[in-house]
Amino acid sequence: MDWVRLNRDFYNSFAAEFSGSRAVINDGIRRTLAALDLSAVLDVGCGDGRVSGVLPADCRYLGLDFSAKLIGRAALSAPHPFVLADLSHPLPIAPHSFPTVVCYAVMHHLPGPLRQPLMHSLASVLRPGGKLALSVWRFTHSARMRRKIAQDLGNNDYLLTWKTGGRSLRYVHQFDDAELERLAHQASLSLVDIFYSDSHSNDLSLYAIFTAR
Repeated sequence: MDWVRLNRDFYNSFAAEFSGSRAVINDGIRRTLAALDLSAVLDVGCGDGRVSGVLPADCRYLGLDFSAKLIGRAALSAPHPFVLADLSHPLPIAPHSFPTVVCYAVMHHLPGPLRQPLMHSLASVLRPGGKLALSVWRFTHSARMRRKIAQDLGNNDYLLTWKTGGRSLRYVHQFDDAELERLAHQASLSLVDIFYSDSHSNDLSLYAIFTAR
């Protein structure tokens, strides 16, 4: 099964409904942004561009996403460049172009063979000493999210249901701290900070900040 295509079809079909469910910027995102150089930011998996709305007005921002419908919504709502990009392939960005890269709630949507290549791509566009902030879901820790599990595929891979505006499925991988740190280490990234945040339980997402060696 092509899980990337499954997820792309989901986000294209439910772009409006998904955007409506993500109107608030999560506490974890705000915490990571406070620790980053916001003079120039590459937002990988930018969705509808919501992160760009809380950045400084003079930030040099570029958003990438694989959903044409979400990119279209972003372009209508924010005065920044947004580019359609297949995140399962090398990023269309020159090496060492940005002091800061953010990649929120993206890595867990990629199947195993594609996670390390994306982490290497994220690292490659950072300037020396630049920082990467990313997040992944810890959905099995939430009773509400566990009820969305339609199928356990094994190896911490799941299909989650979506019921707003229609029914659909998304592919999601459940990371733990060690797995995320291992991917980053193999991409020559060093851990700066790691923490849990979001939802009423304050632990729905795992956030990490890494620096380029």
